[in-house]
Amino acid sequence: MPRNTRPTTAYPVTLRELEVRRVTDVTPGMRRVTLTGAQLDSFTNADGHVEPAFASTGFDDDIRLLFTYPGETDPVLPVIVDGSVTFAAGRRPLARAYTVRRYDPRTRELDVDFVVHGGGVATTWARDASPGGRIHIAGPSVSQGLPHDYEHLLVVGDETALPAIACLLEEFPADARGQVFVEIADPAHIQSVRELPGVSITWLPREEAEPGTTSLLLDAVRAAEWSDGRVFAWLAGEQATVRSLRRYLIRDRGIAKTDIDFTGYWKRGDTVRADS
Repeated sequence: MPRNTRPTTAYPVTLRELEVRRVTDVTPGMRRVTLTGAQLDSFTNADGHVEPAFASTGFDDDIRLLFTYPGETDPVLPVIVDGSVTFAAGRRPLARAYTVRRYDPRTRELDVDFVVHGGGVATTWARDASPGGRIHIAGPSVSQGLPHDYEHLLVVGDETALPAIACLLEEFPADARGQVFVEIADPAHIQSVRELPGVSITWLPREEAEPGTTSLLLDAVRAAEWSDGRVFAWLAGEQATVRSLRRYLIRDRGIAKTDIDFTGYWKRGDTVRADS
């Protein structure tokens, strides 16, 4: 049984070396790094294999960014043959997953947004990024489209989910109906996103509280007015918060498990995805 009812497209995994074109601060808490490079087009790799052009069609597609281990000068790279990934000498790349915020094949521009709190490897790289810097990426391996046959969409996440939420709002049809709840650090972190007449967007500043310590999202969902039609829910953010939201929707609201798409982007106390 599928985890959810979203249409899915799989892609072969391709390793690409790109460079930073520009860096922009979207808000005080979000930095956008625009990547570019010839390898976003179809290209022939060092083994003579023709790799496909970069493709990203889903609002929450993610790529892996490959960073250099502390004290080393070059990143550990995976070995990819015909879309299958292996690791040389037993060493895994120092990789972090990030959402594709925007890709324009005409200009070969790939935008990736970084939450700049914390001190993880990705946050540090984004803070120091400047035009001309190099980085390898891999993916996306899968793209998922919007679900069909739903009267109402519920979208819930913290700032790490905001790039995907912004993309989702851009993909919504003009007559979409839904509710969006976003937890952010403070009002200065509110972003300009697409607004639709049938979709309410609620920003939930946690003010002085640490990320992952509040019940703002769960409280807001519990207090929300509910549609009588079929609801599809997309949940993302801190793992424990996402787990609580999913449990509430299934037990208290009777939403089928396959009508909920959920991702724990990060775990409190763990910097693996907390800086994404």
